[in-house]
Amino acid sequence: MLTSALSGATRLVPVLGFPIEHVRAPRVYNPAFEAEGLDWCQVPMGVHPDDLTTTLVQLAKVSNLQGLNITMPHKASAYALCSVAGPEARRTRLVNTLRLQADGTWAGESFDGIGFVRAAQHHGMLHTDRPALIVGVGGAGTAIAFALVAAGAKDLILVNRDLQRAERLGQELQAADPLVRIRIGMAHAATAALAVNATSLGLHAGEPLAFDPALLGPDTAVFDIIAARDTELVTAAQSLGLRALGGRPMIEHQVSAQIDFWRGDPFPLEVLP
Repeated sequence: MLTSALSGATRLVPVLGFPIEHVRAPRVYNPAFEAEGLDWCQVPMGVHPDDLTTTLVQLAKVSNLQGLNITMPHKASAYALCSVAGPEARRTRLVNTLRLQADGTWAGESFDGIGFVRAAQHHGMLHTDRPALIVGVGGAGTAIAFALVAAGAKDLILVNRDLQRAERLGQELQAADPLVRIRIGMAHAATAALAVNATSLGLHAGEPLAFDPALLGPDTAVFDIIAARDTELVTAAQSLGLRALGGRPMIEHQVSAQIDFWRGDPFPLEVLP
């Protein structure tokens, strides 16, 4: 959307994160809003984690607020501030999308996993009959893991600096589907058909790679969810002859579902305890 087209009738969809300088989401969302004929505008807002609660209280008072997009590091904290949530949010205890209810409380859902699976399917990278490697089991990695299981994946390899966190996620995934095989660690990486960077490494130039693509098999596809820039991991994987994809398609494939949610379309929300 051109700034010259903004008016008092424009509905706002801020994206909240911290730090915020790397966020490029409006370059995807605003063209999508325009394509849908919506007078909506997304702007980035840097909100320190200590200020998230008070910020949401104040944003709820903005009369032309359509909804919120939530990014790192707020996904778990924003979930805790919701009164109702959708199935993916309840499963992962994370949200990346909020809308204001008529009673002034927040409804939330996580569309990260949906966006990832749709993007991987679209690019021919999703093979649920073969293992998938997820490096980083924070907010995005957790959402992706549950979405892969929901899509039929039965063999996941989890890697995380905090080993106990990876093991805990593995237990949660097996509770959701007892038939899922969980392995921990890069020692199993060569068996994966799909390797996912779900860490924040790659947001800034010069950061170390989230993992060494040389450890992967010759037919492994690499999906780096970093969308703000073309990452060194993607370049390194491609130099080895591997198929590699950056994170922008993951955003593009979740936008339509988020727009429906922000519009207030019927959704399977449940009250949170």
